[in-house]
Parts: sequence; C-alpha cells; structure tokens
Amino acid sequence: MMSGRRIVVISQVPPPMHGSTLITKILFEVLGELGETPILVDRRFSRDIGEVGSVSLRKISAAPALAGRLLIALFQRPGACVFFCTNRPFSFLVDVVLGELLRLFRVPTVNYVHTRGYRELAQRGKVWRFLVSRLLGGGKVTVCLGESLVADIVDFVPAGSITIIKNTVETPPTRRAPRRRGHVIFLSNLLEEKGADIFVEMAIEISTGPGEETFSLIGPTVDEAVTSSLRDRVARVGLSDRIVFRGPLFGEEKWAALASAELLVFPSRYRFEAQPLTIIEAFSIGVPVVASDLGAIGELVDDDFNGRLVGAANVDSVSAAVQSITRDASTSDRLAEGARRTFDEQHSRDAFRAGWARVISSVRK
Repeated sequence: MMSGRRIVVISQVPPPMHGSTLITKILFEVLGELGETPILVDRRFSRDIGEVGSVSLRKISAAPALAGRLLIALFQRPGACVFFCTNRPFSFLVDVVLGELLRLFRVPTVNYVHTRGYRELAQRGKVWRFLVSRLLGGGKVTVCLGESLVADIVDFVPAGSITIIKNTVETPPTRRAPRRRGHVIFLSNLLEEKGADIFVEMAIEISTGPGEETFSLIGPTVDEAVTSSLRDRVARVGLSDRIVFRGPLFGEEKWAALASAELLVFPSRYRFEAQPLTIIEAFSIGVPVVASDLGAIGELVDDDFNGRLVGAANVDSVSAAVQSITRDASTSDRLAEGARRTFDEQHSRDAFRAGWARVISSVRK
C-alpha cells in the first residue's frame, strides 16, 4: 500500500462512453486500490461521442474554466499528475497550456497517451512540432499502450521515459450465458470509420450463402444518416431478421450480448485507432475477434491464437475471416480459449494495477 498522496488526473469520465473515459474510470479505481487519492480535473469538452474532435464556441469558452480547475488542484500541492494527452488540434492546444501550468508548479507528470497521430500533427510545421515536443516532453514518464505505438511519440519525449501499460477493462460478470454458434457481433459506435458499413455488407454476403449465422450491431448512433442508411440496406435485401440493430447497451446488458457471441468483428478504418477496449472486452470473456490491422491491434489479435487479423478491412477479407471461424467449431473453440488466455496474461486488472504502481512510485514527489 502506498502513502495516499494526492494525484491529479486530467481527463474525463463517462459520458460519453469511449476508450479514454472508460480507462479513466478504471484508473481512478486502481489508484484507490493502491492507497492513493486521485483528484479529477474534468476536461469535459464533449457531451456525446458525436462532439469528439469538433470545435465549437461552447468548447472554446470552456477552456479557461478547465485551466482554472487545474490551478485549484495544483494549489493543493499534489504529489503527481496523470495527464491524458490528446492530439485533436483544438484540445491539443488546450493541453499545451495545461502542460505549461504543470511545469510552472513543478508537478511530476505522467503523460498517458491513448491515441496516435502526434507525428502527423508535428508535420504541420515547425510551430506544431515545437508544441508537440513541448507537451510530450513535459512528462517524467510517458505511458504508451503498445510497442507499435511508440514510434508515434518517441521523437518528442525524453530518452528512456516511455513505459508500456496495456489497457484493461471493467470486470465482466462471472455468470453469463453460453456462446451461440454462428452469432457474430459488432460492438462500437455505428460509424463508417469504425467499420459498421463493412460489417453490414459482410453480414449480407454471408447471409445469402448456405450458412446460418446471425448478426448483431451494438452501439450508439452518432450520425443518424449513417445508421438509417445501414438499416435501409438490410431491409431492402430482406435480412432484418438475421442482421439486427440493437442500439447502445451498457453494463450487464452489454456483457450478456457480448457473451452470447461466437465472434466479434471490428473492421475499423479509424485513423487514430490505438488499442480498442471492445477487443479486450471480448477477450476477457473468451470471444475471438476478427479485426483490421491498425494501431496496436496487431499486438492484440493473433491469427493462430485468438482470432483473425485482416490487413485492410474490406468485405471480402472480413467475410473470409469470419467464415474460417464460424464454419469450423474446433477452430472457434481453440481461438476462444486463446482469447481468454490473451486477456489473463496481458490485459488483466492485476497487470494494469502493477504497471501503475511502478509508474506512480517512480514519479512521486
């Protein structure tokens, strides 16, 4: 047990529900388990997932208040700060200001990077490169999610300051329904960049063949036009009974839906994809995954162990990968076992807690 010093956490807890907000919630729990006292400096710019990455007058006017909340927390003389750094241009510029406040108060800072794209941001010009180096260089430690994401930040941080702590997820229920053979699910925001359109076309292609697979899309509507288009596409081919839109599910309902799946499909094209929690959630209850090779997904999904990795997500490659699992029960069972082992060995709550215990000890005042 540690000494219980205050630790400022610059981030946001749900809502909206996405990777960094969920991990913030888990990190707060873990810091408490370690005997620390986390203090949230809430950077609540986005009220729902559709606002993430956008700029508005409301967000601009909220920036000074965020700096004020950080100043109040810093006057309490915290022992350290965990800073969930962002790279969308507006929020990044706000982060640069917050980083300067942390430097001014000499607070040992852990930069926690949950995305990729800093190298791309730095390529905008000399000023942007300076600002990226200034923000990321302010961390005594930089926590990265995977080895394949290190290249995006290594040029901007102090040598030897990067440490890897892989994501974990909320503890799933111990009691759950058995997997349904042939049940394939999509669990993410219903966006084309997350692959919802590829999932639908894949489901249509497979459903017109001899198999008996069923398909569920689980997740919130971000763009009503996209969701309506996908629903209409399914209805036009008369497959609404086999390809079902279940909307957003949370808590026990989400876990029950995930546990019922034989396979999770995540054909993302999202340019900032890092280490998606939906894949780790699937692994935690023994559900193999078909996913595109983006960010650190290639470190998660192994063709011979826990799923299928497709180089570039398209209907043909995803359909072939799905059927290679759903049409072979022994392969499906073997990959399901591998999925659970991947979680236990690499993404458990214990591993996450141990990683953060080491980091906090190394930066403590």
